[in-house]
Amino acid sequence: MNQRLLFVFTFLVSMVCYTQEKLTISYTNSSLREVLTDVESKTTILFSYAQEVIASKSITLPQQEITIDNLLPLLETQTGLIFEKVSSQQVIITQKRIICGYIIDATTKKPIPFATVTIDNDQSIVSDDNGYFNFKDISSTTGNIRISFIGYDEKNITLSIGEPCTSIELNLLSSVLDEVVVLGYVTSGIDRNKDGSIALDSEKLGILPGLVSPDIAQSIQLIPGISTLDESATGIQIRGGSPDQNLILYDDIKLYNTGYFYGMFSLFNPFATKKATIFRSGTSASYGDRISGIIDISSGELIPEKTEGGFEIDGLSVNGFVKVPLSQKTAVYAFARRSYSDIVETPTYQSYEDKIFTNFGIARDSNGNVLELETDDDFNPETSNNDFSFADVNAKLILKPNVKNSISVSGLYTRNRLDFDFTGGEELVVDSLITQNKGLSVNWKHKTSEKQQEKLTAYFSEYNSFYQNDEIKDETGDGILDLAEVNIRKNDITDLGMKFTSTSSIKETQKLTLGYELSYTDLNVIISKENPIDVEIESSEQDDDNLKNAVFGEYTFNFKNNGFINTGIRLVHYSSLDDFLIEPRINLEYPLNNRFRIKTAIERRNQPVSQLVEFNHTELRLENELWRLSDDEQFPLLSSNQISGGILYHYKNLNIDVDAYYKELDGLTTFTNGFSNPLENLEEGKSTIQGLDLLVKYRWDNYKIWAGYTYNDITFQFPNLQDTPFKFPGNNDITHSFRISNTLQLKKWQFSIGWQFRTGKPITPVNSYEIKIDADGENAGVVNFGSVNSAKLPDFHRLDASILYDLNIKSGNKTLKGQLGLSFLNIYNRVKPLNLIYKAERKPLDDGGIPVEGTTGSTPEELELILEQVIQRFSLGFTPNAVFRLSF
Repeated sequence: MNQRLLFVFTFLVSMVCYTQEKLTISYTNSSLREVLTDVESKTTILFSYAQEVIASKSITLPQQEITIDNLLPLLETQTGLIFEKVSSQQVIITQKRIICGYIIDATTKKPIPFATVTIDNDQSIVSDDNGYFNFKDISSTTGNIRISFIGYDEKNITLSIGEPCTSIELNLLSSVLDEVVVLGYVTSGIDRNKDGSIALDSEKLGILPGLVSPDIAQSIQLIPGISTLDESATGIQIRGGSPDQNLILYDDIKLYNTGYFYGMFSLFNPFATKKATIFRSGTSASYGDRISGIIDISSGELIPEKTEGGFEIDGLSVNGFVKVPLSQKTAVYAFARRSYSDIVETPTYQSYEDKIFTNFGIARDSNGNVLELETDDDFNPETSNNDFSFADVNAKLILKPNVKNSISVSGLYTRNRLDFDFTGGEELVVDSLITQNKGLSVNWKHKTSEKQQEKLTAYFSEYNSFYQNDEIKDETGDGILDLAEVNIRKNDITDLGMKFTSTSSIKETQKLTLGYELSYTDLNVIISKENPIDVEIESSEQDDDNLKNAVFGEYTFNFKNNGFINTGIRLVHYSSLDDFLIEPRINLEYPLNNRFRIKTAIERRNQPVSQLVEFNHTELRLENELWRLSDDEQFPLLSSNQISGGILYHYKNLNIDVDAYYKELDGLTTFTNGFSNPLENLEEGKSTIQGLDLLVKYRWDNYKIWAGYTYNDITFQFPNLQDTPFKFPGNNDITHSFRISNTLQLKKWQFSIGWQFRTGKPITPVNSYEIKIDADGENAGVVNFGSVNSAKLPDFHRLDASILYDLNIKSGNKTLKGQLGLSFLNIYNRVKPLNLIYKAERKPLDDGGIPVEGTTGSTPEELELILEQVIQRFSLGFTPNAVFRLSF
């Protein structure tokens, strides 16, 4: 019995010793057959396999001591074969009976999730978030794979079992490509259409310098001819036009305000802005009411196959969305975002806070002498407080009852609130601002036939702005602060309308579009100034409305070489003007060969509503632009004639685009755009704009570099301004603007760095400045301004960078797609003034030539211009930001 136990014990020990036995290996690109023979010679293991299975397989392993159990997984990894240990002395080698692959976009090289993959017209699966798919336990050695996804051409391919998982590229649908001339015009996700418009797809948008989220308002500023004067997301100027001259639509809802925190942040939720179409020129006749650019944004209209959602938090706000398919024909989108600076202030917010509220600086006259006058330098953390927040909600319902009809209902609500106060000397100043947008639109698309389709759109839009400035002072000298002055600016706009469009394909090469548009606009402006101590109230209110009727039509002829010519006309009547206007347009692009295209566009456009700068000063003067309707008397109609032309070169990975343009604008006033010196009389003038846009972009594998340059010569002409040249530089005359950006993608990492430069903004200099003592014993600066806009602020430049890292987070059986990002604006922290505004008013002189209060009985010759304050706006300092994003 003891001998039997001893035998069993000895046997078990020998088995354990065998399984733990290690062998020494070292292989460098050795054939699998050689490796198997070597292992068999060093152990009692025998391998069973078919010769064709191990053919062409090779192994590379560093010198090491290793057990059989640890060696087999390494061999599996390098060969893609299955090593099955059926006993202590036998291993069977077989092929993995699996077919797999990764589906990616042919242009952006990004994965395409949720693509439908079918094998042998039998079994179907869906690719995951990384575009990966696989079929297991395949009976045959090959499989016929069919891949389809909305917006892409269907692809058929044959794959064999045992092959490595390769990348399979899908191309955009041919019908989509027919309208696109250049994919990746600036970077991935920004394409150039055949009609000259720019198409932006936020889901495909690559990393951009200084940004951690695909913000549309910031992204389009990479395009030459599109910029801002104040680094904002909303002060967008397109080819010399002011921001209020741009038509901005969100799901066909007309917007009159597009920013938060005085325009520093865009109100467009990055999750809720799927696509955008931007026109710099060559505008379709279906667009009206603005004389500069068009920014047409869509939240998307696809019904997802499964519920999608996401969440992100950055240095300013938290953001989330969900897209739910209620059925195969119905879906609901919901988006929500809110800032949290009222709870905690991040370095990102503090940088913007410094920019907004730091208004002081050294102001000099034309001889370089420092002007000793009041500035808003009372702002500092000890003497001031601010409470800022914004929030927005977007929702959309999509119905597709059949292939011929598509219906969507979209709504938005945005709110921006700011309360600010500071104490300076014996004065307490309190500012409060609330702006909000409300909107609703209904869209119905109907396809009558393959050659005929219609679209009916109805929308409602409301914009409200309320700004109040309270000045609390010790007027009596008894140490008690009393409410001395209240300034109120209120602007309310209600806009509703509908548009019907019918498009017919006459032949394959010809298209005719006809439409009718009806809208009603009610606009109210209230400006009031109240002195509670003296019980004085100055108030003005204007309530205007406008009914617009417009018909439009355009004819497009497509040449066989992918060129086209589009002629259109827009006939419109505005009740506020009681005038009938004609707006002809023509747009032509023609390829000279496969690489060169020439282009030209001519158009006339009108604008019945515009923003005027209200100069009755308040303390901060931050948001003093008020919308007014044209009456062709005090507030004239804005009109423009435009012509542009250029040449486009595109070959492989190189794009070169040159575009020159000329504009004539009529109907400007001295209150339009805002002159730096206070012009007291509302005078009418005009402007001419000459410019050139240049873009050079090159892509080399995963590295992209693009450079953009814009030349502008903007001239204002106001014949009735006294002591002013007949022509002078426009307020937004930025003569030279240059931008260069670089991006690099390395697996899960994305890097971007960019530098921008532009010449300074025109300002009006102070020729002479004399300090006198007024009747109250206070300093009063009598000023003599130089020629309007005859000087310039310092040049502006800054360096920006961004880093993004993609990651996958497993949660149960699901994998969440994540992203971490960092961005840095103005890396070398160069801060310079971007704008300068003077606050001054006329005061009478006493017998000794001393300024006194009141103007009763004084003639203009007896009044002196007293400079009370200068407000300077500075550029952002070093501004970091970070983002964490999850989606499913």
